[in-house]
Order: sequence, then structure tokens, then C-alpha cells
Amino acid sequence: MKFGVARSLFVLALTFTVLYPEMLVSVAQAQTKSFGEQMLDSLGIFLYPFIILIVGGFTLIIFNAIAIRKKAFIKDDVVAPIMQEVQALNIQGALSLCDQYKLPVTAVLKGGLSRIQDDELDIEQIEKGLEESSGIALSKPFTWINMLNTIGSIAPMIGLLGTVTGMIGAFNVLTESGMGGESSKQMAGNIGSALWTTAAGLVVAIPTLIAYFIYKTKFGNVVAEVNQVAGEMVFTLVRAARGGLEEEEGEEEEYYEEQPQVDPSVEGLPPSPDLPPSS
Repeated sequence: MKFGVARSLFVLALTFTVLYPEMLVSVAQAQTKSFGEQMLDSLGIFLYPFIILIVGGFTLIIFNAIAIRKKAFIKDDVVAPIMQEVQALNIQGALSLCDQYKLPVTAVLKGGLSRIQDDELDIEQIEKGLEESSGIALSKPFTWINMLNTIGSIAPMIGLLGTVTGMIGAFNVLTESGMGGESSKQMAGNIGSALWTTAAGLVVAIPTLIAYFIYKTKFGNVVAEVNQVAGEMVFTLVRAARGGLEEEEGEEEEYYEEQPQVDPSVEGLPPSPDLPPSS
């Protein structure tokens, strides 16, 4: 069945080739220029903005691919010793480790630990410090991700501007020279340029917006892991502080032997007559 359909299509194509060879010549002449060459020839003054957007978008895609990684935000061999210092209630040691390793997660933890003053454990202030430092440390990487969204939004607008400009030029030719002859070719060229600018805008916008949504999702997962580490730090700190207080108080439960209670009404009663008197 499939072989019969393929054979029929081959025979039909061969028939058109024999009967209408001039059609193949015209198609070949129309395809002498590639897609990119036709776009470059038709963009005109809009070529330079699109070159800037293409270079910027390609650079941001590579940069975010390197920057938005878990190891660039969190490292287990860095977080583990900080947690050990927190568990030992060595706040200064934990802060020195945060200063030693420059990572977003250490910046967030430092914001919470710096709120501990004079060994006073205020959980509300610690969580507030973590939240503030998280907003500062994690907003910088997202700026470069958001630039992809900016480029992806600007490129279609420039394409639309080229489209409007080309259509205005086409209608001006139609108004001044009418249809036919050289004016028709000029009008068709303006319309073609208008459509090519729209295509160029979409060529720039589609990959940059796809990269934006990919990196945005990846960044959200990394931020969730950073917040999880911050929550573990607070839990470790509270548990260590409670354990230290119990050791300092040294409370020991005292056990007392329960003495049998004697009914006062029973004391001083004479012995039972049925029983022999006690000697």
C-alpha cells in the first residue's frame, strides 16, 4: 500500500518534470538565495538592532547556562561545617565560615546568624534576617534571567515597527504611482521587507523566551533548596539551644517513697475480742 503511493507520487513528479521543465527553472531561480541571505537583504536599517539583540540573547543564554547551577548556589561541603558550628552554638565560627565561602546560600545564612546578639535567641528576628538576605542575594542572578524576557519582548516589537514602516512605504508607492510596472515591484519590495522584519523578530524572540522559561524554572528549584537549607539552620539552632538549656539547668527528678497512710480513727482502738491480747 505504502509502496504503491510512493510509486504514484514518483510518477506524478516525473510527469511534471517532462511536461513543465520551465517550472523547475523558475523554482531554482527563486531559491538562489538562502533564508538568511534574503532576510539580511530585506531588513535594511532594522538589521543593526536585530544583530544587537541576537548577540545579547545568545550571550545571555550561555551565561545563564553557566550561572544557574546548584553548585553555584549551594555546596554540601560548605553547608555541612556551618551546620556543625551552629549545632555547637558557635555563632562566631559559623559567621567566619560564611565570610570565607562566597555563595548565595552563605550570604542568606549570614543574614540570619548576624541577628543573634549577646547569645539572645530571637527566632522571629533570625527568620526576618534570613528573608531579607535571601531577597538581596537571590535577586541578582534573576536579573540576568529576566534580561532574556526583555530581549524576547523587544524583538517582536521591532519587527512590528518594521512591518508598519514597510506597509506605509508600500501604500505611499500605491498612492503616488498607482499599480503596474515599476511601482508594483517597488510596492512588493516594501511589503516583503515588512514581512521579513516580522520574521526576524520572531526568530530572535522564540529561542530567548524558551530559554527564559527554562532558566526561570531551574532558578525556582534552586531558590527552594536555598530556603530549605535556611530552615534546617533555624531548626538546628533551636534544637541545640534547647539542649544546652537543659544541660545547664541539670534538673533531676526526685523520687519519694510513698508512706502508707494510717487512718487516725483507727488509732487507739481496743484489740478485737476474738483475738488474744498482745503481750
